[in-house]
Amino acid sequence: MTAPVSTARVAASAPFAHVRNLPSLTGLRWATAMLIFGHHLMAVEYFGGPAGTVWAFVFEAGKTGVTLFFILSGFVLAWGFKPQQSAGSFWWHRFARIYPLHVVGVVLALIAAATLVPEIRTDGAAPLAANLLLVNGWVPDWWQAGNPASWSLVCEAFFYLSFPFLIRPLVRLTNRAKAVTVGVALALVALAPQIAALSPVPMSSASTPLLRLPEFVLGVTLALLVKSGAWMPLRLRYTVPLAVVGYALSEAPAVPGTDVHPGLAATVGFYALLVASLAVADARGCSTFLARPLWLELGRVSFAFYLVHLLVIASVSSAWPDGHPELPWSQAVPLALAAFGIALGLAFAMHKWVEIPAQRWLLRYDPARRANAPSVGAAEAVR
Repeated sequence: MTAPVSTARVAASAPFAHVRNLPSLTGLRWATAMLIFGHHLMAVEYFGGPAGTVWAFVFEAGKTGVTLFFILSGFVLAWGFKPQQSAGSFWWHRFARIYPLHVVGVVLALIAAATLVPEIRTDGAAPLAANLLLVNGWVPDWWQAGNPASWSLVCEAFFYLSFPFLIRPLVRLTNRAKAVTVGVALALVALAPQIAALSPVPMSSASTPLLRLPEFVLGVTLALLVKSGAWMPLRLRYTVPLAVVGYALSEAPAVPGTDVHPGLAATVGFYALLVASLAVADARGCSTFLARPLWLELGRVSFAFYLVHLLVIASVSSAWPDGHPELPWSQAVPLALAAFGIALGLAFAMHKWVEIPAQRWLLRYDPARRANAPSVGAAEAVR
């Protein structure tokens, strides 16, 4: 991180209060989804032998794409924060944004479990109902009930619930206090596995929403600092390599004799720097290749893609023993491309025919719109 800028410099550089759109962050969502897609190809073992070894080396850390999603979520919500918006209106917007596709994802998961992928079948009505209500992550044994990929939505739902109570106190903090908040969040990331191990109630550092909250809070806090002009991140030529280093450090071992993982804190910190530097590039009118039309369109469908990609990967591989093809490059690559094409086509269909129309319909019932129809438009709801 660079040092806080002076008051004179803040005034001269004009804070980014007028900037609404951060297109590079939309494109980054797609790049993030690709990391997770590659990780799940590894987990299902599309590649075997030397090919599997290479693929695992590249994509073992791909699961940290979810970390990047959590940071992005906090950053974007804080950047677009509207003080006049009520908590009820905010929650309704978030519900309209994620819940229709979540339900479709659960239905598709139930179909897959009943046909091609029985290993993801949910045992019992209670964990399935918990997944539909986005609370299953609070019970570690249920974390992948329903649609296995939707465990991260349980965390997001908790973040959304918390946001109205977090944002106003964070806004009022001094810049020094915000910097302390950043440090505390990173420390809690490193300590999360240790906290889970010592907790008197069952917790998982990977899926319990409370233990993933620091990643979201970090995104929120950095957005407030950047948008106000109080702090500027390093330039992209530095933060991109640092993000790659952070990607690798996610697999670093714990401190000997503990479950403390400083490597995870480095991953989260370097990812957050990347998000902040991309936002500043957009705000200064120097948008990156991630802001190009193709990346933007793919970024818009990334949520739908994320919800279905694992179901497609497992369904396509179900013809092999135990659903693990373990193929050489020449056979695994075409199979992976087939899974990618099916998942992307399904994602586009869900985005066009479910996500957009359902969101528009639900936003007609936004509490703020009904209370003050002329001042609140449906366009405000999109991300």
